[in-house]
Amino acid sequence: MSTLTEIERASEALPPREVEALAVWLEGRRPRREAVLPAEAWLERARGTAGPGVTTESTVTIIAP
Repeated sequence: MSTLTEIERASEALPPREVEALAVWLEGRRPRREAVLPAEAWLERARGTAGPGVTTESTVTIIAP
């Protein structure tokens, strides 16, 4: 098997226990990425950019993606 379609077809024939084992194995191979919401990422970049005399507009400009 070398294509996703072939793997999907073969997985349909597996008993439930083996499907679960396959799912666990696949999950272990998935790259770990933190799910960061866009607003949270923006706030993280914004921390510490404002100070006395700094306007909101200039802060937004500095940290805009």
